[in-house]
Amino acid sequence: MKKWLSSLGIKSETKVEDSPPPEPEIHTSPALNVLNRQLRHERKYHILDLGPACGANVDFFSQFTCKIYIEDLHQTLTSFDFLSPEDGFSYETVFEYLFPYWKNTQFDVIMSWDLFNYLQKEEFEHLVRHLVQFCRTGTLLFSLISTRQHIPEKPTTFKILDHRHLLYQANSTVLRKCPRYQQSDLTQVMPNFEVGSSFLLRNGFKEYLFSCK
Repeated sequence: MKKWLSSLGIKSETKVEDSPPPEPEIHTSPALNVLNRQLRHERKYHILDLGPACGANVDFFSQFTCKIYIEDLHQTLTSFDFLSPEDGFSYETVFEYLFPYWKNTQFDVIMSWDLFNYLQKEEFEHLVRHLVQFCRTGTLLFSLISTRQHIPEKPTTFKILDHRHLLYQANSTVLRKCPRYQQSDLTQVMPNFEVGSSFLLRNGFKEYLFSCK
């Protein structure tokens, strides 16, 4: 058996930085502000967080009536071996194993953070196709797409400070090539979602808030 998603550990075109890990940075998040405004309704929300468990983020969403599902997907895909598409198993089988939710589960919000930058196009497409099964019309998906040629080898940890600010904590000084997905790529890979809001930031990210059709 071979560890799936070898792209998550790309060795080609990597750059090793000699400098120490950068200090955490605080950046304004316009898309988070939009998301916050759309959650101000008297109802229960089901939120899927594809990043690591983070107390600050749980605290932020806890101000709303919600149930939070946390799936550190990048860590899961890179930390253990399991039957992969290369072994004759489909992407659907793999994602059904990783997301064993009841068929009637419906998420109102999905926080993908910068995960999509670490997936090849085919992997990205199959992940979204699987997640759509648990979305309803209007489900919101928050994502940060890098516009830079290289990104840290591991995803950044994002901590919500308030409804307009995120703390960025880089987890590696080793860089790998970035797929640099354009909006046309996202439209193709995510046909069930449309762009609700998008903001080009000065820090090399473009924030998106997608809405399920």
